[in-house]
Amino acid sequence: MKVLLAIVLLGLCQLSSAAELLLQPYHNARVVFQSSGPVDDYVFALGSYKKISGSWRLDRQQRLMGSLTRYTLELPEGHSARRGFDFYLDQLQNFNIRELFHCSGRDCGTSNSWANNHFKILQLYGLDQFQQYGAYEVINADAKPFYVALYAVQRGNKRVYMQVDLMHVDQVNDLGIAANPESILRALEANGYYVFPDVLVSDLQGKVSIKIKQAHLQALVDVINARPEWMFAIVGHDYEPVALSLQQKSSRAYAEQLIAALVGAGVSGNRLVPYGVGGLAPAGKGDRSARVEIVKIHHP
Repeated sequence: MKVLLAIVLLGLCQLSSAAELLLQPYHNARVVFQSSGPVDDYVFALGSYKKISGSWRLDRQQRLMGSLTRYTLELPEGHSARRGFDFYLDQLQNFNIRELFHCSGRDCGTSNSWANNHFKILQLYGLDQFQQYGAYEVINADAKPFYVALYAVQRGNKRVYMQVDLMHVDQVNDLGIAANPESILRALEANGYYVFPDVLVSDLQGKVSIKIKQAHLQALVDVINARPEWMFAIVGHDYEPVALSLQQKSSRAYAEQLIAALVGAGVSGNRLVPYGVGGLAPAGKGDRSARVEIVKIHHP
């Protein structure tokens, strides 16, 4: 057991050195399988398994190239799938993380599909009602993100298995890898806001704007169209070390830029209200120099 845990720690430390993502292993978990190396066609699940034309298939996915590190763990007796899943998710929260998809229980589809079709690891075949899956993007210093897949399940014999896939991509997707609209809706309903995954860019004249990737924009359009009764504040933030008035001007410009893109994609501008708060809301800033949030407006 100690030897296996040492292997996990060594592998994770090497991974951290190369790409600055360090996850601690689950205490007293048994390593069932472990691998690390380049892959050119990793299927990153961004949705659940659903029955389509008589077969269980992912309803959303993205194919990735890069370096993949994988661990299959058996958790200690008495530890639940939810506990194992939360252990790794809590660690990811320490990084610049974006949830792309999450499901639990039967909403994920069949465990057989995840075990045999997706991960191709027999030990992960368990009870449909005791499974958790999550897909996350983790931005790190070298600008090439990690894509992390977490899957946990309890088998009929009460044993609990955990899959951790850490994918460091070779290049950034120019179109973007969008969050599942279900995840965006859940964030809006639970927290009242969603941070748009923008990137600041400067043109040759030094004018700064947000780079809006098509996949991110379309996901947001789908969400807004799914809730025609909602109104939204599009709130720009700017944290540059300049006067507040300049921060507010820039941040409102970011909000107006996103609104223009949404209207161009068919969303009614009457449902979108721009605000620029500059640096007055630093909570949630992280390592960003600016951000744009979509805030659900509550009607009286």
